[in-house]
Amino acid sequence: HDRGIRRYGFHGLSYEYVARRLAEVDPDVAAGRVIAGHLGNGASLCAMRAGRSIDTTMGFTALDGLMMGTRCGSLDPGVVLHLQTELALNAAEVEQLLYRESGLLGVSALSSDMRVLSAANTIEAEEAIDLFAWRAAREFGAMAASAGGVDGIVFTAGIGENHADVRRRICQRLEWLGLKIDAAANARNDMRISTSESAVAIYVIPTDEERMIALHTAALLCASDDF
Repeated sequence: HDRGIRRYGFHGLSYEYVARRLAEVDPDVAAGRVIAGHLGNGASLCAMRAGRSIDTTMGFTALDGLMMGTRCGSLDPGVVLHLQTELALNAAEVEQLLYRESGLLGVSALSSDMRVLSAANTIEAEEAIDLFAWRAAREFGAMAASAGGVDGIVFTAGIGENHADVRRRICQRLEWLGLKIDAAANARNDMRISTSESAVAIYVIPTDEERMIALHTAALLCASDDF
């Protein structure tokens, strides 16, 4: 703790924007328990209550949590020891493996790009896609436990905003939470993709981290005596 080792979490600007946008679109859901999924080459989940973060899948570094494009996500620490003691990898080689050669790329042995994997039609590509969806669904369940339930789910970032099949796979695994996805709305990338019978509202909201940077910069400049 004294050396700065703590759970930081990442994608904060993205989640801040999503929380603001959801409050405009559906204030009632935004005021409740929401799990946002920033699913892209880097991926994480954030559990929120009334727009405030209470839990995240990322930790001390951006390596923790979900499986990503080239990052492994959560990993048994013993694997790192095994790589060093049994396979004689040094720290730089372990870092290269876990950050840049794992995840979708490592499992598929083809690409870190979900679009490429979806078009590949290979067993390894399918395994990578399904593992990505399974890991995400498992962590959605964990975030629901942290939030004490879930009123809404938001998909954002490259995969979350654009890949209907990945959203479908994740939501199907979360039907036990009361999710019912509207197949047609999901295929069209509509903003709301849950059915009217769904106990949980499901949204697709494009993120805008640059806008949040601009807003924070403007607020800082306006607060400055030199502005």
